[in-house]
Amino acid sequence: MLYLKIQNIGRFTRLLFSEDAFDRFLLHDASFETQYTTIIEGRKNESFFTEEEKETALKNSFVGWSVIRPAAFKLLQGNRLPVSFKVVLVTSSESTEKMVERSGFTGCPVSSLLLSFVYREQSLFLRTGVSYSGFSMDRSLEKYWDESVLKFLASKDIEYEDPEV
Repeated sequence: MLYLKIQNIGRFTRLLFSEDAFDRFLLHDASFETQYTTIIEGRKNESFFTEEEKETALKNSFVGWSVIRPAAFKLLQGNRLPVSFKVVLVTSSESTEKMVERSGFTGCPVSSLLLSFVYREQSLFLRTGVSYSGFSMDRSLEKYWDESVLKFLASKDIEYEDPEV
């Protein structure tokens, strides 16, 4: 699991809220504290969909970040910085399966891979994680996921440091 402090916050937040860099992810949950607090639960509401839509629409339990991103961006627009925000993104079931395969992981079933972003006190932190459906001593997937995230950050010129050093 990575825990990083993002150095170039402006660039990172543009990638997260204004560009499509994270659009392949699904939104697990988010909260935004500005002049009021907004909490967004990313789980899809089954009763919203018609019977015909359910088979394809509910393939993943969570809504795509690309669907929520414009609304999240609007929540943060203005002349003042937010007090805080938290965004937790997860991989789709297809992406999770591919990452499990590529990593050589042989442990228990995996629900998803997570990226968590927390902004508070004018600092932005990124945390990775793996949501297992059981217990496993095999950490190959965590290592592979962390390496993939670090490669992604490098490809986007995102600088970071270990806040615990």
